[in-house]
Amino acid sequence: MFQEGFGDWRKYKDLKPQEVVDFHHADRGRYADRGPRERPYDDDMAEVQEKALKALQEAQEEGMRTVLFTHGRSTSRPGEITARSQVRGLMRSKEATPYIIKKDCIQHESVFVAFIRPKKH
Repeated sequence: MFQEGFGDWRKYKDLKPQEVVDFHHADRGRYADRGPRERPYDDDMAEVQEKALKALQEAQEEGMRTVLFTHGRSTSRPGEITARSQVRGLMRSKEATPYIIKKDCIQHESVFVAFIRPKKH
């Protein structure tokens, strides 16, 4: 469904994405020193998916070609909910289909590059 990305994720910045959406520390996992969680983890993860979908919708509306989502590598056990799993799940979903060209998108272990479907006039 998606192209598989390899190597240093920073090379995807060379694609000159018009938008970068950073979810890298959304789950805070090992970054607990950033202070206590102010709301439930599940709420934060639901917000990741909402913000990602909104970014796709706005990118299409504004005529952007690509959006780079940074979500970091997953260090959790299989089946755990992370920013990475939320972004990937959204991109596979029917909700994202009107906004992205799935065959052109790049799924990398640390980022996701969404190629935006041009808006129909």
